[in-house]
Amino acid sequence: MRVRSAKLAAVYEERRNDDGIRRTRSGISPILIAAAVILAAAIVFVIQNTRQASVQFLFIDRRLSVWVVIAISIALGVILDRLVTLWWRRRHRDDDR
Repeated sequence: MRVRSAKLAAVYEERRNDDGIRRTRSGISPILIAAAVILAAAIVFVIQNTRQASVQFLFIDRRLSVWVVIAISIALGVILDRLVTLWWRRRHRDDDR
């Protein structure tokens, strides 16, 4: 824990200038700009992919918009990634003990 605290203290000190006055950023955050670009791209994607697609999975047979099918696929991929990552971390944490 001391190493982490020392690193955090070093980061905190770097955010102050020579006079001890904290530097602040002005203007729009780069993260906010990136979020706006991603949102705009998502809106364009939905508008361009409104055609219907037939989806068959096990006993389910439906017609959905292409963007819905892709969004569901991405969501399932993220959930699977989180589950595998959680399993992997627990496995390696238990191996370290």
